[in-house]
Amino acid sequence: MTSNDNTGGRLRIRIVPLDPSLHDRKSFRCGKDTVDRYLRTTAARATRYYRAATFVLASVNHPTEILGYYTLAPHEYRDAELDLATARTLKVRGLQRIPLLLLGQLGIARANQGRGLAKPLLWNALERAFSTAANSGAVAVITDPADDRATAFYARYGFATLHEAPFHRMLLPMKTIAAAFAQR
Repeated sequence: MTSNDNTGGRLRIRIVPLDPSLHDRKSFRCGKDTVDRYLRTTAARATRYYRAATFVLASVNHPTEILGYYTLAPHEYRDAELDLATARTLKVRGLQRIPLLLLGQLGIARANQGRGLAKPLLWNALERAFSTAANSGAVAVITDPADDRATAFYARYGFATLHEAPFHRMLLPMKTIAAAFAQR
C-alpha cells in the first residue's frame, strides 16, 4: 500500500497487527496522552487477552516505527440505551442486545501528522469492522473522539453524533460502511 505524503513523495506503508516484540510502542507520540498511553501500556495486554485488537501503520522501510495505530473492540448497547430514532435507523428496536464495534483509539504520530495517513488507517479499520460484522454481526462502528479536531475528522467520513453526555460518542452504521465499500 502506498500513500501520498503531502510532500510530493510516496510512502510505502503496511497496516499489520501489533507485534509487541517488533513495534516500538515507547517512542509513539501523537499529542493525545490517553492515545499514547494506551499504546504503551494497554494495547499488547488487551490483544493478548482478546479484549481488543490493535493494528499499526508502519513504513515498509522502517517496520519497527509506528506511524499510527487503531484499536477495534466488541461493544454493545441495550435497547434502552439507544434513542428511538437511532434504533429505527439501525433497525434494532426490540433486539435487547445491540452488537457494535468500538473504534477505541486512532492516532497518528506527531512527526507524521498532515501526511494523509489518517484516511488509510480509518479505511482499514472500517474494512476490518465490515468483515467482522459480516462474520459475526455488528450494526455500527462507534467511536469517542478525543477533541473537536477528531470529531470533525470522523464527521467527514459519515460518523454522526450519537450523544454528547456523559462523553461525546459518534456512530457510523454498518449499512453506510457497506455502501461506501460497494462504491470503491
